[in-house]
Amino acid sequence: MTAVMERSRARLRLSGLLAALIPAAAWADHGGPLQSAPLSPMTVGLLVGALALATGFLPVVIVMLLIRRSAPPE
Repeated sequence: MTAVMERSRARLRLSGLLAALIPAAAWADHGGPLQSAPLSPMTVGLLVGALALATGFLPVVIVMLLIRRSAPPE
């Protein structure tokens, strides 16, 4: 390999290592009003999932109601 490619690989490895380690030093505990969350992560996940399902289901119901054929004449 050429020297340029070796330096490029070394920089890529270093940037990957820094990208992996720098976020690990972030502080996740904010304190104050966010110190004790009112909902558990599982509850939030279930609520978000239910809302996403409803958001996907609602347009289908609306379209089905709009294109519904009227009853055949008797």
